[in-house]
Amino acid sequence: MGKSSVLRYLYGAYESESGVTAAFVTEPEISSPYAFVKSLCQVFNVTPRRSLLDQKNALKEFIFSEAAEGRNVVLLLDEAQGLNSTMLEIVRSFLNYETNNAKLLQIVMAGQLELRNRLKLKANKALKSRIIMYSLLDPLSLSETKAMLNHRCEMAEIEVPFSDSVIQLIYDAAGGVPRDILRFCDGAYALSQLTGEKSVSPETAQSVIDRESQIMADEAA
Repeated sequence: MGKSSVLRYLYGAYESESGVTAAFVTEPEISSPYAFVKSLCQVFNVTPRRSLLDQKNALKEFIFSEAAEGRNVVLLLDEAQGLNSTMLEIVRSFLNYETNNAKLLQIVMAGQLELRNRLKLKANKALKSRIIMYSLLDPLSLSETKAMLNHRCEMAEIEVPFSDSVIQLIYDAAGGVPRDILRFCDGAYALSQLTGEKSVSPETAQSVIDRESQIMADEAA
């Protein structure tokens, strides 16, 4: 199970609780601090404001109004590695919303390893000190990878188009990272459909691995 799947599971669990108002941001807007806060307000259906300060105050009012109704607010942030120090400081400021008895906002952030590196920066020391729990997901095993692909194919109502040897090839290239496994598999399956293959051949898988690996290297540069 990858980080996004963990967050989706948590979101489903929180949504079922009557005393919780939960929101799941799959990919926060990071073009500016204002856009970031606005994207958080949108998932809580808070009316947009014209300035960063007004937008932050609107979110604060929402959180306190939920508390007045007996509900705790939970914000799940995926892909948080893209947040810069200014945005992370905004996240920290939200954690100050509290009463004498309780914290009014709980935040769960998930991201790639770059998030951990960002939190180690001196500029983000204050936020790091407020974090209660860290968790680092281990890469999937080969058997877990097969189970993940079987489940996804079952949900899509298709037969698994990957042989054990192709899964091994993709698994080795991805290093057990769910995001990369799915990226390679999606690309290989799409290409196999275009070329008329009944199942993904090792050659097709390798060509996609080579292409996507180069793209990922360029993105990281």
